[in-house]
Amino acid sequence: MLSRIRWFTKFPERKLEFGLAFYTLGLGLWLARPGLSFSGSAGFSGVTSIMREDYWAALFICVGSLHAYALHINGRAAWTPFARLVALFVNGLVLFNLAFGFWLYTPLSSGVYTYGFMAFGFCGMAIYAAAKDCGREIAIWRSRVNG
Repeated sequence: MLSRIRWFTKFPERKLEFGLAFYTLGLGLWLARPGLSFSGSAGFSGVTSIMREDYWAALFICVGSLHAYALHINGRAAWTPFARLVALFVNGLVLFNLAFGFWLYTPLSSGVYTYGFMAFGFCGMAIYAAAKDCGREIAIWRSRVNG
C-alpha cells in the first residue's frame, strides 16, 4: 500500500500541483452528483450562462484526471514535463473561466477572488516550477545534441 502512495511523495515540490489536480477532479465529481449545485444561489447565474452544470462537471473531471495523469507520468520520458505544463495551463484556464462566470454576475463576488487566485496564484506558481523542469529537459537535450 505504501509503495502506491510513494509516487505522490517522491517529488514534494509538486504537492501543490497534486492538490490542484485532485481539487479539480473532486470539484467535477461533486458537480456530477445528483442534484444541482449551481442552482442554490443567484451568484451562479453567470457561471451557468457560460455552460450548464453537467458540462462544467465533465470539464473539471477531464481536466483534473488529465492533470493527475500528467503528474503521474512526469519524469518517465523527456516530453512528460511539457505534458505537465500543458495540463497546468489548461487547469488554470478552467479555473479562470469559473472565476469569469462569477464576475459576469457580480465583479465583487468572492468566487472571482477565490477561483481567480487559484488560476493565477496557485497555477502560476506551479507553472513556474513545471517550466523549470522543462528548461532542464531542454538543457539535457542541447547537451546531447552539441555533445
